[in-house]
Amino acid sequence: MAALENLREHWLVVGTELLVRATRGICDGSLLNAETGRTDTRARIEEWSSVLALYTPVNESDSVRVSA
Repeated sequence: MAALENLREHWLVVGTELLVRATRGICDGSLLNAETGRTDTRARIEEWSSVLALYTPVNESDSVRVSA
């Protein structure tokens, strides 16, 4: 019976350690994915900003009118 109790205690320690490591790995992966996403988004915004800068602003008084 003592051996079974020792095994149960050992499993609780090992199981808890495995759970903590797995959770930590998932969190690290999520943070890495989030940072990668932010970096990609910044790069795309910079690319589009440079493309938009190529076009001259349209005079707002020359707006297109739609008639029915």
